[in-house]
Amino acid sequence: MDIYVYEPIDLERPAFRLLQLLRGRGSTIECMLYQAYLDGTDTIPYNALSYTWGGTNKTSTVTVNGKTLDVTENLYSALRHLRSEDVDRVFWVDAICIDQDNEIERGHQVQQMCKIYSHAEEVVVWLGQPTAETNVLMDSLRQLEEYSLMYAHRHWDLAQWAKFWRSVPQNPYFEPRQGLDLLLSRPWFRRVWILQEIANVKKASVWCGIKSVKAHIFALAPSLIGIKPERHCQAVLDIMPGHLREETWWCESRDLYNLLLKFRESNASDPRDKIYALLGISSDACDTDSLRPTYTKDLQTVIRDTSLFLFGRSDVSYETMPMFLEDLTFRNSLSFLELVRMSDAKAVQHFLMRRGLEVSLSEAMIKAAAENQENGQDIMNFLIQKRGSEITVTDRIIKAAARNKTSGRDIIICLFQTCEHEFKLTKEALKVLQDVLSEIFGEMFRNLLEETADVDIRDEDLNIVLSMMSKGGHIEDFELLRNSIINAGNEFYATALHAASAIGHEAVVKLLLERGAKINIEGAYRSPLHAASARGHEAVVRLLLERGAKINIEGAYRSLLYAASEKGHEAVVKLLLDKVADVDVGDGYYQTALRAASAEGHEAVVELLRSRKQEKPV
Repeated sequence: MDIYVYEPIDLERPAFRLLQLLRGRGSTIECMLYQAYLDGTDTIPYNALSYTWGGTNKTSTVTVNGKTLDVTENLYSALRHLRSEDVDRVFWVDAICIDQDNEIERGHQVQQMCKIYSHAEEVVVWLGQPTAETNVLMDSLRQLEEYSLMYAHRHWDLAQWAKFWRSVPQNPYFEPRQGLDLLLSRPWFRRVWILQEIANVKKASVWCGIKSVKAHIFALAPSLIGIKPERHCQAVLDIMPGHLREETWWCESRDLYNLLLKFRESNASDPRDKIYALLGISSDACDTDSLRPTYTKDLQTVIRDTSLFLFGRSDVSYETMPMFLEDLTFRNSLSFLELVRMSDAKAVQHFLMRRGLEVSLSEAMIKAAAENQENGQDIMNFLIQKRGSEITVTDRIIKAAARNKTSGRDIIICLFQTCEHEFKLTKEALKVLQDVLSEIFGEMFRNLLEETADVDIRDEDLNIVLSMMSKGGHIEDFELLRNSIINAGNEFYATALHAASAIGHEAVVKLLLERGAKINIEGAYRSPLHAASARGHEAVVRLLLERGAKINIEGAYRSLLYAASEKGHEAVVKLLLDKVADVDVGDGYYQTALRAASAEGHEAVVELLRSRKQEKPV
């Protein structure tokens, strides 16, 4: 029998070929291949096949128009399982309907592929040969599908589907989970072209062997069974036709950048297809002339054109597709940085809406906004409004704003009045900003700087005060915190937390801890917990213990228990006894906590300690 030779296709119109799979049985597969037009009125209904080639070796044959055509084993198996014994079936099958050796025709057909699939009556997803486990899964899903047809199920949520799933009889030998694990690991879920094949279609069915189920039912399977597919696989399930597709990322972020990011791990025999396969389903690149699929372009040209479309002109070049795809997030951040530095708030807003989820607001980006002479204030206002919790005000940002002669002062005021962020400024930077901050907060801040001018104050303590002032803290709490700051840095109180703990200001201690003060930092008292214990501040001791303060740090008083016992702080001793196993620890002047309490005449504390000694096992 002669070998089939393709006749030229009409490249001036949206022409394509359709395969008529003739009815029959047995090992011989006979087909007819003819040309049709997507813009024609006489094109007969057809289904489109979505499958994996299963390698490039064509070890099987089919008969096309009375002549032989070599195909892969996987395609042969698909056609044999999908063939009907009673009626002819019409399919579009890429490996047969496109002359794969004709690069010009391939480019012509790839440009139309999205329409070819969207015009199909149904897309048939072929996952390959069955196993006993996959048969159990497909039978169970088919029963669920049949149950649902008796109800108006279009708008069911997952809970309603799960209710019916529980009523599906279970197989005594295999669980559906086993079959689903096998199917989700099939190569189809990693093939890049399948994205375009199922993304825009009206209906699809999933086949394994001769068993099939509607795609919207199959997409529910992981949630019903309790399997969490890998990210790439879940993204494929998300775009299968059905009601659930309307609730996924698909409706919000279909631009080329996000598609490349989401599906960069897909497989393609031709690396150019990792881009070409996504163009037809992207929201921003489907009609871009510079990106139209053409296989006369080499790989480096395709990558360069895509990079230009996504990120603008650049000296960066890539030799391979993996190098380009691995660099996407970094290049995206660089593009946003340049946009913030040179553009306006509207452009920044548009960028973040399209692909901002992958952009973390770095110090460099906020600094760039502060440097923007013309639009810095508008950009900063927008970033604070949308992503304020990610912003940390640093010396570099403040210095950049100070150099901005157009709107720098307004940017600084905006940062300190409206942010939810942290402050990381040195005392020197705060002094530089003294006039601006005094304008914002009044004389409170100027007085604070003057009062601490000759004291070795830690920068983080001043930043905590600044944070409290910017959030409009109560004046009483501010005064307590200010006093703690002023008292910090001397020979006894290394930090504001030491000072506040020794003074016994629970609210201030809590605020300092919430703002990141180090709970076990050491001073002359060695730790804030020592300071609070020695002074008998029960509430502060309880708070510090709850927040994880260590009790085995020795200070000027050799132990916490010794310090509280010597001073007769009964309530604190009770708290510490719950944490301290050895009541004899101490080694101060009186050697033990019990002796210290006894010598100082604290009878209630003595009784507490004696009771604990009696409870102690010998």
